[in-house]
Amino acid sequence: MKRTERLITDMLRQIATRDVVVLDDLGGSPRRLAALTYIAVQYGFRYEKTSRLGQTLQVRLVRDPRPEARERSTAALGRLAAGRAPGMRPGTLKPLPDVAPAVNLLKARIEFDALDDDLDWRRKAVFMTASAALMALLLIPAGWRASLAASATMAAVFALFLRLEVLRKDRLARRLRSAGLVLSGSRPRNSPPKRRH
Repeated sequence: MKRTERLITDMLRQIATRDVVVLDDLGGSPRRLAALTYIAVQYGFRYEKTSRLGQTLQVRLVRDPRPEARERSTAALGRLAAGRAPGMRPGTLKPLPDVAPAVNLLKARIEFDALDDDLDWRRKAVFMTASAALMALLLIPAGWRASLAASATMAAVFALFLRLEVLRKDRLARRLRSAGLVLSGSRPRNSPPKRRH
């Protein structure tokens, strides 16, 4: 069984027996998770949230009680009987052209929530500062100017990486807002607030 078929089969097994579905991707691929989420939505689920556990992305979906979700689920079961995952090219997680915009929007939502859930930015900043300071100390024998120049260059590169991450999150937020999703508290429209533990 191919990996794609195995991913879809595992998800369908969860859909058949649970009201909450959790999709994991060890490589942290929002594209794969967005395609699986789209399929799950066709079976009467809705996206709730994404969290990051190291390099693993985890998407949580809950059963949607609305009547239109039940209608989608009935139609999807008919397509599954014909041997295809709803909205995907046969045997793949590549969306058909007519559903690609919806899958891309789910991908943007997953990426945004993963960035929002990334509490590691402080740790990244400490690591980057410590690396720049270590570089400065290692280059002291080469002269204080070389040491200072190397550490300043490293600090600038690290600051640029952190800034690019912030810009990416802002771009995703603008895209999601333009699609009509509410981002305050990082939750989509028609979904309950995140629970605080």
